[in-house]
Amino acid sequence: MSELQLKEVREVVRKARASSTPGPSGKYCPKLLLRLWYILRVFWRRGRIPDQWRVAEGVWIPREENSTQLDQFRIISLLCVEAKVFFSAVSKRLCTYLAENTYIDTFVQKGGISGMPGCLEHTGVVTQLIREARENKGNLSVLWLHSTQAGSVHFHKTSCPKQV
Repeated sequence: MSELQLKEVREVVRKARASSTPGPSGKYCPKLLLRLWYILRVFWRRGRIPDQWRVAEGVWIPREENSTQLDQFRIISLLCVEAKVFFSAVSKRLCTYLAENTYIDTFVQKGGISGMPGCLEHTGVVTQLIREARENKGNLSVLWLHSTQAGSVHFHKTSCPKQV
């Protein structure tokens, strides 16, 4: 696979929301684009990612004014900016490769594939299922799929033991 290109990094940074939190480093990528690209290429060549990229810093955000109880807060994860840019470029390449080589049937799988409509519909269905489970104080079951190298598909059903 060819090395990570500057134009790929530039495109990821350009598409980032201007209001996005810069992450623990506090640095914005547009000012450091070329240097960022050099760093990302090093990790691309080595085929390994830094341990720091595997860690997120959790920050508690109040859901309402004068919050005092833990359930009145939500947690957001601050991730390393460099990792976000790197994995965004890798994800774009992977999705492009899978779609171009018909490993993904975009008639069925649309969510998460850039340029494919359908993400909102999938999100809407999942949101409705979560809402119904919460309203009925029911359990939520999740079905995970992954394919093996041989091309077979394995199903992993997980039931959330705690009521939603």
